[in-house]
Amino acid sequence: MVFRFLSTAFFGFVMMLNQAYASEKFENGLHYETLAKPVVTADPAKVEVLELFWYGCSHCDALDPSLRVWASELPSDVSFFRRPVVFGQTWEMHARIFWVAKNLGILDTVHESVFNALHRHGRKLQYEADVIRFFEKFGAEPAVVKRELNSFSTESAMRLTEARTRIYGIRGVPAFVVDGRYVTGVSQAGGEQNLFKLLNQLIDKSRKQK
Repeated sequence: MVFRFLSTAFFGFVMMLNQAYASEKFENGLHYETLAKPVVTADPAKVEVLELFWYGCSHCDALDPSLRVWASELPSDVSFFRRPVVFGQTWEMHARIFWVAKNLGILDTVHESVFNALHRHGRKLQYEADVIRFFEKFGAEPAVVKRELNSFSTESAMRLTEARTRIYGIRGVPAFVVDGRYVTGVSQAGGEQNLFKLLNQLIDKSRKQK
């Protein structure tokens, strides 16, 4: 009886170790994709991690707190960026909100508040007047917000992101591109915990290719 108990316990322990090991053994084509032609990054001297997201996405919202903590602990040779994608009409204004905040230099302050407004306060943020009122809470002048919503800078950034999204082959969010080479997402990685392990491994992999 004791032998059977110990054998069962040992087998369970081995299985647990195997599962833990398997969760960290990521495979190209299964847990991430490698682009046939790498995309040029903002700073070739650094490893770039890019998040493609939508403020209206509940999965992006759920991931964001952990993602912000992870990004804040990245080493100095890694740069982290976010870019809003547009896969539908309702996504466009939310992307413009991102670029207005970035253009005004208040993105770090506004970013979490946009998620909260949409997912916890029931605000749609689809109409210009609502967006202007939202930015007023952060001290932005209405005329400036209105200008930036349709500025050349905003339009150019949205068009560039749209083009890059096609190149990356992204069909859903949140998605991540590491160093313009490797593309993955939460479900592809096997969950949030595995996502960060995978991103760290892809960062190391990219670092060795510099």
